Amino acid sequence: MNEVTLRFDFRIITILLLVVIGVMLALWQPWAEADKRTVTVSGEATVKAEPDEFIFYPSYQKTGKDSAEAISAVSAFGNAVVDKLKELGVEDKEIVVNSSANKDYEVMLGRPDPAPTGDGTYTAYYSLTITLNDKTLAQKVLDYIVTTSPLSGVSPQSTFATQTRKDLESRARAAALKDARTKAEQTANELEASIRQVVSVSEPQWGGVVPMALDSRAMATDPAETLSAPKLLVGEQDVTYAVQVVFRLR
Repeated sequence: MNEVTLRFDFRIITILLLVVIGVMLALWQPWAEADKRTVTVSGEATVKAEPDEFIFYPSYQKTGKDSAEAISAVSAFGNAVVDKLKELGVEDKEIVVNSSANKDYEVMLGRPDPAPTGDGTYTAYYSLTITLNDKTLAQKVLDYIVTTSPLSGVSPQSTFATQTRKDLESRARAAALKDARTKAEQTANELEASIRQVVSVSEPQWGGVVPMALDSRAMATDPAETLSAPKLLVGEQDVTYAVQVVFRLR
């Protein structure tokens, strides 16, 4: 009888000890410390490509004794430019026209603000936005626009078409993620650890490629100086993508 009682008491003590150990482990959670070991790295990659979209912004102005006369004059000139562009192969969907008129104001190229004429005349403006995805056609348009002596907007803005931009972004992103993993593995090796899994990935708010700025030297200010058109040499542009990745170590 005594042996049974002692054995029973020993079992109770063992169970109590196991409960205490379980509670201590639950509170301490030593395995959680290992899960908290992380490394944060940045990955970056750049891809190069030649722009495939060219945007022209030529603008013209004419004056008149009233708004109607000024708009009529500049519209006649601007519409003739549009007709010629169509003859070159530019489609309607690739052209956007804007016009306006102001009294006693005219655009003074090279100044940030309009300067009043003070003679009561109206100045009308005719602005074009021409978006092309054909470099050969863009060169023809450039050759022609130079002969029209626009106020500004001779050289096109060189950038990427929407789908091209997405493809380049995808390539750059994949390379940036690969770069991040390479850096993380190098860091883990130096710490005598290894990569376990990805915890999070932070990516930039992508706004697209910054287009090449217009070259102010290519803006026409004098018809006599614009008989020779510049060659459409746009080179390559960079598309850079960066990510921040958090890896868990083990």
